[in-house]
Amino acid sequence: MLWIVSYDIPNDKRRRKVAKVMEGFGRRAQYSVFECDLTLAKMAQLTKSLKRLINNEEDDVRFYPLNKADVQRVRLLGKAQLNRAKGWYMV
Repeated sequence: MLWIVSYDIPNDKRRRKVAKVMEGFGRRAQYSVFECDLTLAKMAQLTKSLKRLINNEEDDVRFYPLNKADVQRVRLLGKAQLNRAKGWYMV
């Protein structure tokens, strides 16, 4: 399932660490917004990793699920592109 993950983290060091973790799970759509195609196991792994990094009193991390119907209704303007993972190709 496609998940939009966004975060607002005021501390530069923590924000860089969160961004580094996010880069391993999805593609950056905007500065603090990632598009992640995650299985339940990957979602659990990502959540566990982020919980170790964030400060619950200061940081805000949000996960928005998009099912297939939602993804088809996404509208983009300007240079925006929906970064869906491409399947495997065999030649």
